[in-house]
Amino acid sequence: MDSTVPRDARLLGTVAGAAVPAPQRSVTSLPPSVPLATTCVESFLGGPWSLPWSPTAPALARAAIRDVLPQWGLGGLVPTAELLVSELVCNALRHAAGPLRLTLERLSDLRCVVSDGASQPVRPTEAGPEDESGRGLVLVSTLAARWGCQYRSDGKSVWFELSSDADPKGDDARPEGDRKCEAE
Repeated sequence: MDSTVPRDARLLGTVAGAAVPAPQRSVTSLPPSVPLATTCVESFLGGPWSLPWSPTAPALARAAIRDVLPQWGLGGLVPTAELLVSELVCNALRHAAGPLRLTLERLSDLRCVVSDGASQPVRPTEAGPEDESGRGLVLVSTLAARWGCQYRSDGKSVWFELSSDADPKGDDARPEGDRKCEAE
């Protein structure tokens, strides 16, 4: 695939300036009676990209979403993915420590992973009607097909998945997000 063209000259050499990887094909082991065409799964991996520990990080993550998803045929997911990646990056900037990384993965669905260097647990909060913050993980839980976190010895990764066959116009009968947090 072509390399991504940055939307702004200030983004050169950052997430938006990174090359978008070509599809990777993986072949699973199935009996010889199954045709090879049904055993190939096209997958895409973008990143991990390092994000600066600064207020510009959410904008760079959104730029990566806007640049990569249409190239993967997932342009309809851009608005929701931009909102959710902004929430996860802002949460990391507010509550965690560096390094900060973004990874995008596509098999049948889109998975967006924001990793940081802190091992504090992810704690959804209950925001009151007058509170100016505290709704990020509620948005993630509401809009994502699934989300969760994985704790590692060097920090954690918080991820969400968006269904590639989701109705981009929105659907009030959306299933509730499936949250899963695990230690590695």
